[in-house]
Amino acid sequence: MSAFSLRRLGLGFVLGGLAILLLGGCGGKKREDEGSAAGKSYAIYAEFAKEVNVPMKKGLNRRVFNKVEAQRGEDISLQADGSITLMPGTYRITGFSLVTMQEKLAAPVSAGGFNYPGYCLVYEKDAEANDPLQRNIGIGCPSTAREMTPSLFDLVFHVDRVAQICVGHQSGEEFPDKVFLSVYKVDGVSSPFHVFARIAITRL
Repeated sequence: MSAFSLRRLGLGFVLGGLAILLLGGCGGKKREDEGSAAGKSYAIYAEFAKEVNVPMKKGLNRRVFNKVEAQRGEDISLQADGSITLMPGTYRITGFSLVTMQEKLAAPVSAGGFNYPGYCLVYEKDAEANDPLQRNIGIGCPSTAREMTPSLFDLVFHVDRVAQICVGHQSGEEFPDKVFLSVYKVDGVSSPFHVFARIAITRL
């Protein structure tokens, strides 16, 4: 084979390799962009008990999320009052909320035999003063306070404007026994690791 033919063969390998690199680079960038778009915003917020035991009040009690456990993107943000701001879009929202009668190590005993059933509610903040139940985004499954059974929720929410959402919990109107929204001290021993609610939000 002549030197000229060898040079032509070598040039062919170089051009072929360059084409493969260019095509591979374009394909890789496309997959990267698609991956970023698919999961560009998510957040996980939790409510940890802080400093005191918080008793339930009648009706709806707003959960006050106070810890950011995960955060990516700018579509979801936690506010100081425990509400959450969402930019326009479609979101998958899951989480739980629980209340308890367990402020001592011994199992709680209800004087009236009640276990204080209830459930949590995901709703828009501007509905809180009127009727959040009728304007709910999603309702959690039933739960009980004596057994510390959590109320779970799982929903998809679409909004075409900036929205503020909240999670609330209700267990009735009267509490002759002690029912707590969160407990920081059990038998006088405090713990910073008592989680009473968590919400996970992903923009779809």
